[in-house]
Amino acid sequence: MTASIHDVPDIPDTPDHSTGSRKFTEPVMRPPQEAHSLLLRATQGCTWNKCSFCYVSRGYPFQAVSPDQFEVQLAQNKGLFPATTPVYLTGSNPFALPVHMLKEYLARLRRFFPDFSRVSMQTCIGDIARKSHEELVELRELGIRHLYTGTENGDDSVLALMNKGHTAADVVEQLLRLDAAGITYTTFYILGMGGKGAGKACGAATARMFNQVHPARISTTGMTIFPNTPLADMVRRGEYVEASEREKIEELRVFLQTLTTDTFYDGVHYLNPLNYRLRTTDAAAKQQILEDIEDVLQTYSDEELELMVSRSRMHSL
Repeated sequence: MTASIHDVPDIPDTPDHSTGSRKFTEPVMRPPQEAHSLLLRATQGCTWNKCSFCYVSRGYPFQAVSPDQFEVQLAQNKGLFPATTPVYLTGSNPFALPVHMLKEYLARLRRFFPDFSRVSMQTCIGDIARKSHEELVELRELGIRHLYTGTENGDDSVLALMNKGHTAADVVEQLLRLDAAGITYTTFYILGMGGKGAGKACGAATARMFNQVHPARISTTGMTIFPNTPLADMVRRGEYVEASEREKIEELRVFLQTLTTDTFYDGVHYLNPLNYRLRTTDAAAKQQILEDIEDVLQTYSDEELELMVSRSRMHSL
């Protein structure tokens, strides 16, 4: 049975408000775009935590900081950041928290940084689905202005293979709800996720999915087999064959050729096979990148492309 966006257990509505009963040991991660933001721990773990390729939150139970723990962080950082600072709540998907908890965090944030510019965080597609339009609008008005979401691919068979817990139609439906609420978003896309032979179809399907919505930014990486993941086990059992770097680059070419939505393509993470950035409406820039991709594909052998990327040396995000 294919997992759905409604299969995640409910998050408790009444957290433990004591400050000493919770230990948070998961390393803090942030998107590169949040380099200058005030980072505040909100959660650790992931409410889904079933994606075949992901190692990030495995072994860390999902839990949220109490409002008092949150306030301690605010007190520690007051004076270190400007009153207008952007804020990033860390964790794999803090947007899964009940609305009243998010509102409590925002209220305490406002006391210490009354003019903060916006709050952003990670979300699963299912987290959006479990909030009403009215709740999304209210959270936006209270300061949650941007979300990061792991859409990953637009091919339903690949999403099922990777146990993402959503379909391409789910992505379109929920991101349009963010559009309606006035919340902007960055989407993530993993080149090569479909494995050997699936790249071109995935590139076209993912572009068609994004063409129906309005991401502020599309950020890509290249599929990498990390140890201690279900995907690594699938590889050992012969159930998954990794796409070559040539296939990943061909997928990127099809994706950019098919992508028409007005967004910023951000493909400079070190896991990408090739690194580019462009505004998709810049026709000259897109043409130059496509010509560069074609030149790479024509100039280098498969072996040279594998050596150039050296993915076997990549062990983390």
